[in-house]
Amino acid sequence: MDDYDDIPRNPVGYAALSLACGLAGVAIVLALSEQSMISVMLGAVGMVVGGFAINLGNHFPTDDRIKFMAISAAGILMSVMAFMFGLANWVG
Repeated sequence: MDDYDDIPRNPVGYAALSLACGLAGVAIVLALSEQSMISVMLGAVGMVVGGFAINLGNHFPTDDRIKFMAISAAGILMSVMAFMFGLANWVG
């Protein structure tokens, strides 16, 4: 048994935080193009938190782990979009 099976943590909070960072970052870069650096930072935070959440979701002992991993993957996707759109807008 590993540490995740001894004390299972619920990855929903981390996945929701990642998704919120990604959505906020995309909204900021589309609405306020002069604040694109904030979008880059939110995207980076969302990617890190989403990576942690997808790892927790994969080790979750119940059958809900596919749902948790899907929410985490959506958060990572939105965070990557926020990071890339923000970086492209900030540089160019």
